[in-house]
This record gives sequence, structure tokens and C-alpha cells, in this order.
Amino acid sequence: MEWLHEEEVLSNSDLMERLGISRDTARRDIVQLTQSGKAVRTHGGIASMEFEIQVKDYVSRIDDNPEGKERIGREVVSHLRDKDVCFFDTSTHMQFVCRYLKQKVKVYTHSLDNLERLAKVPQAEVHCLGGKLNRENHFFYGMDVWNKISSMRFDVVILGAAALHFDGIYFEDEEDAQIKSLAAQRADKVIVMADYKKFQRISRFKAIDLSKIDYLITDKKLSAEWETNLKKESVVWKIV
Repeated sequence: MEWLHEEEVLSNSDLMERLGISRDTARRDIVQLTQSGKAVRTHGGIASMEFEIQVKDYVSRIDDNPEGKERIGREVVSHLRDKDVCFFDTSTHMQFVCRYLKQKVKVYTHSLDNLERLAKVPQAEVHCLGGKLNRENHFFYGMDVWNKISSMRFDVVILGAAALHFDGIYFEDEEDAQIKSLAAQRADKVIVMADYKKFQRISRFKAIDLSKIDYLITDKKLSAEWETNLKKESVVWKIV
């Protein structure tokens, strides 16, 4: 409980390593804590009662873990080069990517908020992937977006994640997940940004497999189980 108070979330692997117990014992401990109302079950672990498991809407997420998101955003910018053709998704991490962007890049985005931020970045050539507006999560979708992405090839596609599972990354909105899936298929390099909470959340719609990710950037050390799975899928990750 002291660990949960300090860290908010713990994976099964964390408990096994720290307590020197088997997976079955860790699961029994988790069941006992959740049944007593002292904690909540997450995907692959346990969380404090104060930890919000459900994915919030865009406006609610914008100020969640700003320090971690800023470090991740800065790291993403270091992977971009002048003349890159990029896809920027709707992730709240993007506020920091846009803020620290210095390279002369061409950016395509279906995010209303990215358009506003990039309007203040003179070195970025900005292209709006327009369509019908999703008012809750501030992105455009529809056949106009789909057709434009289908006709392109990106040097770099930058994605966030509502949740990460061992079989891929997930999002709350089906149309958004489909757009990101298509963009990743059209990319030479896929970078995924995910602060540590995303490894404990559960979301609805899968966008891409782990094997499709080239670089995963996060803000805390991953469990041994996650490291094993990323190595298996040849994903390079960095903790910032």
C-alpha cells in the first residue's frame, strides 16, 4: 500500500520482483486487496483508489502528468530532421512536440489543437487533414482524411496511446484509431509516446501492433515483462 501511495500503479511483474513471489501469489494478493476495497485492478496489475483508470476526454487529459509529457515531447522532437514529412496525431503529448519543434518539417494533422499550436511555429509547413469534427476529442475524421492519408507516404508518424497492451496500442474512439492505423501503415518510422499510466489503462479500439512501433518513449522504467515483449517485437524504447 505504501508503494501504491507513492507510485499509483504496480504491475504483476513489479510485485513478483519486489516481494520475491510467484505470479499466482501476486495475483492472489491483488485479488485480496481489490476485494477489500483498498485498491483497483488494472490491465496487468493494480492501482491505488485515487488512480483514474478510465480514459478521460481530451480537455480533461490535457493537464494530466505535464512533467512526464514534456520530457517525452522534447525527446520526440530530437528524432525529427529538416524536410521530414510528418503525421502528428491527437495525443495531449503533442502540445510539447509543437512547443519545442525547431526543424523545418512538413506536418499533416487531423487535430484541431495541433493546427492552433503549429500556426505559431513558422518553420513548420502545416497541412490540415479536414473532415467532420469530433467535438469531444478535437479531431477531424471521414473519407477526406482517409483518402488523403492513403495517397501519402510519411517519413515519421508520431502517435500517442490511450492504453498499451502486449498486443498493441489502443484508443477510445474508433474513427481516431482507424486514422492512426492507416497513417502508421504509410510511415517509414513510427514513434509512440506513452507516459507510465498508459501501461495500466484499458481502452477499446486497437490501432497498431507492437511490432509496428519503431521507437517507444515513456517516462518511467518498464517492468521486466514489458521489456521482454518489446525486445521480442524489436521495439526500441527510451525512458526520459
